[in-house]
Amino acid sequence: EPTTALDVTIQAQILDLMRSLQRETGTAIVLITHDLGVVAEMADRVAVMYAGEIVEQADVRELFTDPRHPYTRGLIGSVPTLGEVKEQLATIPGSVPNLIDLPAGCRFAPRCTTRVEQHVEPAERLHPPLREVAPGHEVRCWLYYTPDEVGQ
Repeated sequence: EPTTALDVTIQAQILDLMRSLQRETGTAIVLITHDLGVVAEMADRVAVMYAGEIVEQADVRELFTDPRHPYTRGLIGSVPTLGEVKEQLATIPGSVPNLIDLPAGCRFAPRCTTRVEQHVEPAERLHPPLREVAPGHEVRCWLYYTPDEVGQ
């Protein structure tokens, strides 16, 4: 996270330097950050991780305009919008699982309100694989499987 705890001016300078070095050397940058503003500015493709695994990956524009995984939606929804007045920022309920004792099913299931609302049964017992839901857009979520596919 090359820009964590930097003021906005220094952060912009560091990001400009990274872009310049990328152009000069013709290389890719693998950027690990929790700052969605930096992601939107710097990335072409994004992999969102939760509890040590990728839960969604897509083109940066598609990820921000059409997030599919409930965790990704929660992250994007928790970012304050300029000019919008809210009494409270949106939060993701619950706690991150213990990485030494991960749940058997979906790692996000204990915190997933979408799973509860849509009665997604396998989420707590079966671990979902990544699934392509649109060209170049993959999601690790049982919401994108039919009951027949889950039973296979």
